[in-house]
Amino acid sequence: MYDDIISEVKKAMADNLLSAVKFGTEGEPNNLLFILEKVDFDTLESIKPVLVKHRKKDNVVPLFFTKEEFEDGLDVFPLEFLDIKQPHELLFGEDIVGKLKPDKKHVRRQLEFELRSKLIHLREHYIWLKKPKEVCVLLRSAVPSLMPLFYGLLFLKDVEAPTELDSLFGLVEKHYKVKLDVMKDIKGIKKCSEEELKKYTKDLIVLLADLGEIVDEMKV
Repeated sequence: MYDDIISEVKKAMADNLLSAVKFGTEGEPNNLLFILEKVDFDTLESIKPVLVKHRKKDNVVPLFFTKEEFEDGLDVFPLEFLDIKQPHELLFGEDIVGKLKPDKKHVRRQLEFELRSKLIHLREHYIWLKKPKEVCVLLRSAVPSLMPLFYGLLFLKDVEAPTELDSLFGLVEKHYKVKLDVMKDIKGIKKCSEEELKKYTKDLIVLLADLGEIVDEMKV
């Protein structure tokens, strides 16, 4: 389904396009990574009409890097790069993504930062939410936001992450001895009672705190 957009991007970018990759898990938009020789203002102007054309039609969310930026950023954003890698589909050019292997110490450090940050964020936002519908939205957002963290957790255990959510949850439970029932419950919630929402919020706070402690104590 990507033949048209890739063909048009290749035409607009010519030799500047080194690699094009589709990434993301179930339920996500069509995230497309373009790795280019250079990404300046003229490059963006050239590719903009193509992506605007396909944005609504194909639900495209583009991401741009030069090859140097992509490789040099591995130590700064290892979880984001793992999220791109697992899973990804090469649409054009060199599989630069497939060659990625972040350093475990960088993954562990960012994991702890993200887990602590999301715990603080959840506590802070829950305090101010008044309507059950608002709490539902807050909880639903936890599933996609935690996916890169689960990839990182399995990476630290040298376990290949599956693309199917329940299988992913199962492996994290197995290797970290935690229960992810709350993730399974909230991934598709639309409407819950106030008491159910309180329980889910409480369970998610406990999960984030427990994982933060586990990662803090890990030696890699």
